[in-house]
Amino acid sequence: MAKIKDANISFKQLICLALYYGVATHLPDSYSLFGGKISNSIRVFLCKRIFKKCGKIRTINRKVVFGSGRNIEMGDDSGIGANTEIPSDTIIGKNVMLSRRCFVLHRNHEFSRIDIPIIEQGFKETKKLIIEDDCWIGLSSILTPGRHIKKGTIVGMGSVLTKDFPEYSIVGGNPAKLIKSRRPQTEAEKA
Repeated sequence: MAKIKDANISFKQLICLALYYGVATHLPDSYSLFGGKISNSIRVFLCKRIFKKCGKIRTINRKVVFGSGRNIEMGDDSGIGANTEIPSDTIIGKNVMLSRRCFVLHRNHEFSRIDIPIIEQGFKETKKLIIEDDCWIGLSSILTPGRHIKKGTIVGMGSVLTKDFPEYSIVGGNPAKLIKSRRPQTEAEKA
């Protein structure tokens, strides 16, 4: 079960978190022929009572971990794939597809001093993830702290996103690089 370290959780959120992590996350995959739709409906129902702001969620698949989730904002027609882990203060826009097994980091270890072991240096400042509208984050992608994924971006499968890119980018690799833009070229750019 996920660790929850947030003293500002309401009783209703606490009950919904217990039901989510204790039961709903273990229900069948949303796309399963037997019980998939009802399992997804249960997870969505609970998340709407946990998250700070919710639109019409398309999918919350099984074994999605989001900590307390109390500061997550999620827009209409967005979904989160199975076995994905996101920080509890993530902002997800409309029409976003977060594929399976994505992992989003919200902070890193401090390692600036060499006279103290890294394990004893604590952590760097927590950074919020923002995914704007109409994005697709591919299977098994890793997003480093503080990423701002701009509108219309596609992050290729297995990518490690270490920096931000312009709107409508297609990026991929480790570390992720710009593959191409989804925007059509103007006549001036073609010349």
